[in-house]
Amino acid sequence: MAEVAGAIAQPVCEIGRCLWAPIASHVNCVRKLSKNWEVLCEKAHDLGLKREDILAQAERSNPQKIPTKECDGWIKKVDEIVRKVHETIKPEFDVKKKCVGGLCLDIFARIELGKRVVNMIDEIKELKDESKFENGFLVDAPPTPVEMQPVHASKLSKSAYQTLDMVIEKIRDKCTPRIGIWGMGGVGKTTVLKLLNNNPEIAKIFDFVIWVTVSRSQSLRMIQEEVGQRLSVEITKAESDDRVARKLLQKLHGKKYLLLLDDVWERVDLVDVGFPNPTQDSGCKVVLTTRKLEVCRKMETDIEVKVKVLQEEEAREMFYASVGDVVKLPDINPLAEKIVGECDGLPLALKVVSGVLRKEENVNVWKDFLMKLRSPATSFIEDMNEDVFKVLKVSYDQLKYPEKKQCLLFCGLYPEDSEIDKAELIEYLRAEGILSRELTFVEAFDQGDAILQALIDASLLENCDNDYFVKMHDVVRDLVLAMTYPKGEEPQHLVRAGISSGKIPDSVKWKRATRISFMNNDLRNFPESPNCPELLTLLLQKSDNLEEIPETFFGNMPDLRVLDLSFIRIKSLPTSITKLDSLRELVLSNNGYLKAIPAGAICKLSQLEVFKLLNPQLSDESQEIVVKELSNLSSLSCLEFDFGTVGNLQHFLENSISWKQRRLTKFHFHINTGRRCGRHGSNRCLSYGGGGGGEEERGSNLPPAIENVLIQSDCFVLIGHGKLSTLSEVGVRNICELKRCWIEKCDALEKIVDRNGLEMGAFPNLEHLSLDELSKLKTILCLEMEEGPLLPPPPNANTFTNLKSLFLYSCPSIEQLFSSGFMVQQLSNLEALFVHSCRGLKGMIPDDQKLDYEPLPKLRTLWLNDLPEFDSFFKGVPLCWQSLKEVLITRCPKLKKLPFDTNGAPNLEKIEGSQLWWDALEWDNDAIRLQFQPHFKRSKYDP
Repeated sequence: MAEVAGAIAQPVCEIGRCLWAPIASHVNCVRKLSKNWEVLCEKAHDLGLKREDILAQAERSNPQKIPTKECDGWIKKVDEIVRKVHETIKPEFDVKKKCVGGLCLDIFARIELGKRVVNMIDEIKELKDESKFENGFLVDAPPTPVEMQPVHASKLSKSAYQTLDMVIEKIRDKCTPRIGIWGMGGVGKTTVLKLLNNNPEIAKIFDFVIWVTVSRSQSLRMIQEEVGQRLSVEITKAESDDRVARKLLQKLHGKKYLLLLDDVWERVDLVDVGFPNPTQDSGCKVVLTTRKLEVCRKMETDIEVKVKVLQEEEAREMFYASVGDVVKLPDINPLAEKIVGECDGLPLALKVVSGVLRKEENVNVWKDFLMKLRSPATSFIEDMNEDVFKVLKVSYDQLKYPEKKQCLLFCGLYPEDSEIDKAELIEYLRAEGILSRELTFVEAFDQGDAILQALIDASLLENCDNDYFVKMHDVVRDLVLAMTYPKGEEPQHLVRAGISSGKIPDSVKWKRATRISFMNNDLRNFPESPNCPELLTLLLQKSDNLEEIPETFFGNMPDLRVLDLSFIRIKSLPTSITKLDSLRELVLSNNGYLKAIPAGAICKLSQLEVFKLLNPQLSDESQEIVVKELSNLSSLSCLEFDFGTVGNLQHFLENSISWKQRRLTKFHFHINTGRRCGRHGSNRCLSYGGGGGGEEERGSNLPPAIENVLIQSDCFVLIGHGKLSTLSEVGVRNICELKRCWIEKCDALEKIVDRNGLEMGAFPNLEHLSLDELSKLKTILCLEMEEGPLLPPPPNANTFTNLKSLFLYSCPSIEQLFSSGFMVQQLSNLEALFVHSCRGLKGMIPDDQKLDYEPLPKLRTLWLNDLPEFDSFFKGVPLCWQSLKEVLITRCPKLKKLPFDTNGAPNLEKIEGSQLWWDALEWDNDAIRLQFQPHFKRSKYDP
């Protein structure tokens, strides 16, 4: 019987074990539910952080890069599983916890919930592994159908729109794939082309609208590179033109494109560039502008549209509107009529002349101008339109001061259609002596800026979208080049800027030139020792193929004052640079190949006032030698230099004659950052990377050398400091002059200004503050003392009272943007607010803070992006943002209501955001929603 029982018991036990295994698994799911729930929440949180990091990197790469489809799919999976955790699993878990307490346990529901929790933990692990994206998660963004062109529509003539209508009519006609727009220089051809580019109907017709400014200096390769950049096609220097053409052809295959070629001078073979031939069947079109009908014929246009000068009445209206009411004066009106006649209906001429005579009440000035307009043109205008030239030449002659004329001539050294950096230009003018060397850089900039504004007012220069740049109309540049040509009446210029020809000008031209510009050129070789006895300025920057300068090249340039060798590929400076006894400005910035500077070269340039050397590859020893030689220069007044170490900076401060005698009034000092800070708008910049642990530092404070420079700086960049917990720890006295400040990756930083800093008046002049990747930042301005009771704000505090723009990026620990109503009150001059990827941010101010005034009254631009917890602005406060113009809100799922109505933001032009967010917004009534609807624009960040 025992044997029988044993035989029966063994399989029964096996069956029991088989049955118990799944039962035990279920029991474990129930028994470990609470612990597994905690694990799930933690892993879901970590996965969410990973998602935020990926989205933040994608945003920083936008618009050049966008997430891959694989990445988009991964983000959707993450969003879905995180949603399930919070919206499905959490409510069930909370209910079951209550049931256990209430003795109403449903064991089967608990088992099911426990299994789902375990499965979701496994899913999250898989998603975390998938986030590695071995092939990367960003790809080049597809090109937009249209890139808008800037044009001042309010100043356009009726004729421009009439011509536009004619061109659009031809575009609608399938029989005219190639359209030519032609007419004399300055008549408004480019304006018509810009209007065509921006026309809404055009965007609906074509897959791509591609704009290329051809100009006289453009080569086939330059055109290919411009088209490649527009279409997001990568082009390398090693690729042949034929190879590039095949890549562009493949990109455009099957696409319906409109190619806009502006300022064509010679035939452009579109097949060689890489364009499929525009035909009636393909629907592709080419529209070009040129001054010559002959070029239209060479380009085989199907129709030519001539842009004519303005009719007399329209020309009169344009001129009168620009000059002002002075034209109504009895003595001036007849002269105005005659001057309009002399301009012959040319828009550019009318614009230039009206700029000279605007609000001029002296009748003798009008008489003199008319007399000069009627005088015969000079002998060196054979290749220019005589009528256009006469008008521009008289306007040039009317410039009252030689500095204005020389400034305009200097602008002719830049490539055609280029934007001219105002600060750079003014430095050149000062170094050459056009502006007095007795002026400080601030004084020189003020005077130079006034000169440039006068040239803009005279319509001889033009504003750019960026206030730090100006540009020159190509017709005005033609005038300048004609006047500085060997037959001209001004000192001779040798200009090959922006030209792709590798031909070296002959030695006679070098000998006679006072200024030479080969910038943006592909010249590879130079004469061994050109004879340049009159040369004052030599500009060689951005010549990509220039890898070597002959050792004796600078031997015969005794009067050279300005030398720019930035953005080229030379590995060393020739020894003959020591011969430049008159050199006042030497620019070597962004010369990444530069590894050697001849010993003693810098100290022999005794007249040097401006020296720029950023991002070099100098050895530590070479860098130390350069620092020592710079210290011996007594005339140095502008220095942009990467010192490498704090020790090198300390040596310079202790030994530099210019620094100790306060002659160095403009500086950009870099220590271990590689960051070019404050390029525009700042004269005294310090960029410091690292810190918080070196032997040179005292606890959490900055090294003495850094503090000594900081106290004189108006711009400061601090990256990677590991010990500062409060920025005002660097010393309020050190930061009182700052106007711009960037703080990045300082892992210990919790506050920007604490109570002590506030009472001592930190940052009274600060206009721009950028805070980036500060993992522990909790508040910007703190009223509380570390110990003791909460005190009221100090009277007459001026911290942040001049702040105009505030940027906050990737600061996960900050929960309220403004720590108190007091801080909001301090920011009464804030114009721009940008907050990105701050995943812990909940609102603008704490709920217990009340405002009895209108917050941020001057705010113009508001950007909020990737703020998953942000749900409110200023609760209970009706906002009246009279200055607000632009709002962008993306990835802020909890923000359900706008903080203003149309009455509170009467100047609002645009609200940009995702369509889902817009559809989910809550409105007090449909009328308000309808009022806002015209302002809404779907964001380009909308997935």
